[in-house]
Amino acid sequence: MVTRMVVGGLLAIGLFTASGAGAQEVPAAPNGNGTASAAAAAPQSGAVATVVDAGADGFGIRSADGSFRLRFNGVAQYDGRVFARDEAESLVNGFEIRRLRADLRGTVYGSYDFRVNVDYAGNRVEVLDAYLEGRFARAFQVRAGKFKPPVGLERLQSVSTLFFTERAFPTALVPSRDVGVQVQGDVLGGTLNYAVGVFNGAADGAVGEGDTSDSKDLAGRLFLRPFAGSEVPALSGLAFGVAGTIGEQHGTTSVPGVPALRSTIGRTTFLRLRGDGTAGGTVLLEGRRTRVSPQASWYWGSLGAIGEYVRSTSEVRLGGEPRELKNRAWQLTGSWVLTGEAASDRNVDPARPFDPSEGGWGAFQLAGRIQRIETDAGTFPFLADPNVSAQGATGYTIGLNWYLNRFVKIQSDYELTRLRAAEGGVAADDEHVFATRIQVSF
Repeated sequence: MVTRMVVGGLLAIGLFTASGAGAQEVPAAPNGNGTASAAAAAPQSGAVATVVDAGADGFGIRSADGSFRLRFNGVAQYDGRVFARDEAESLVNGFEIRRLRADLRGTVYGSYDFRVNVDYAGNRVEVLDAYLEGRFARAFQVRAGKFKPPVGLERLQSVSTLFFTERAFPTALVPSRDVGVQVQGDVLGGTLNYAVGVFNGAADGAVGEGDTSDSKDLAGRLFLRPFAGSEVPALSGLAFGVAGTIGEQHGTTSVPGVPALRSTIGRTTFLRLRGDGTAGGTVLLEGRRTRVSPQASWYWGSLGAIGEYVRSTSEVRLGGEPRELKNRAWQLTGSWVLTGEAASDRNVDPARPFDPSEGGWGAFQLAGRIQRIETDAGTFPFLADPNVSAQGATGYTIGLNWYLNRFVKIQSDYELTRLRAAEGGVAADDEHVFATRIQVSF
């Protein structure tokens, strides 16, 4: 009831504030700094001057005082994958449009934001984000709608800024997106970020749409930057924290609420729990589910590193017998910008964008990753068939990223995934995959 009241109140505020302003349209003209903009020199009485701009932050329109904004961003990713030793028919070499997203963001009356982020890849239309947010103070902001819960470190990073073409194993054990309401902010002089929210309760690695029960998940995260602003460069970029969720959820035969695990870049499923579509033959989430995730990041000059661990524990049942399902994953990633630009959790901004006629070749970044995911031995043979599912996997990835400019990035990855068979199961072959990506984002 409280969640419904908060969400309803925020929706009412958003609708009220979005209805109160007009603007005068004007043509755009270059302003000499790479951004096209224009403003009404003498707006009529009662009208609001409008500025149209286009630049490194996307395309947009805003009022002269910045209280009203509308900005359009997007990302397109065109991928290719080649499997080595791909005797299995399920391993298919080919090309695909991995993501094709249109992202519309806006602000009304200076403090109220909205966002609608839609993906059109794969001949489908999927609303990824759709929320309202009130920014009442740096330490107190309220967000309601569909968005990323504050759990996974790499999940919270924008897909356009990843070091590799796909996120690591820990992301498979945290919710991708869910519907709910969240309070967040920065305290202690901006050194501590907090977020806490109530959500419907999406499954591990899943996007939550509706809800199948009255139960909800409580999610929270604390992320500390203790040396922010320090005079010691090697410490100023250090950050660490912990996140987690807790709730009681109940799956159905159509939405069991339990995950299937797969390799990251190859995206091939190696663990699938039993499910034949019947109540007696399908593993269902039935009871308490908890997740905990310690995480850290570090950036110093052209070097960067992130690490995270996730443990997801769920009460499940198959037929009339309850069990506990425990999945664990961790990753450690390091990066080095070979051309000397600063590393961060965003894309590298080349000092000399690609332009051979001017001697510019962009920026190059080398990245490496080791990761592991596994489920406990008690999963087999009751919850999963050891002859068709592996107990865990370890992945080794190396990648080279070429940033032609702030908008265009070309990625090349190689990943080796070694599968660990369950006791009494059939050992699976290692997976070798090469992947490339051409990305345009603004």
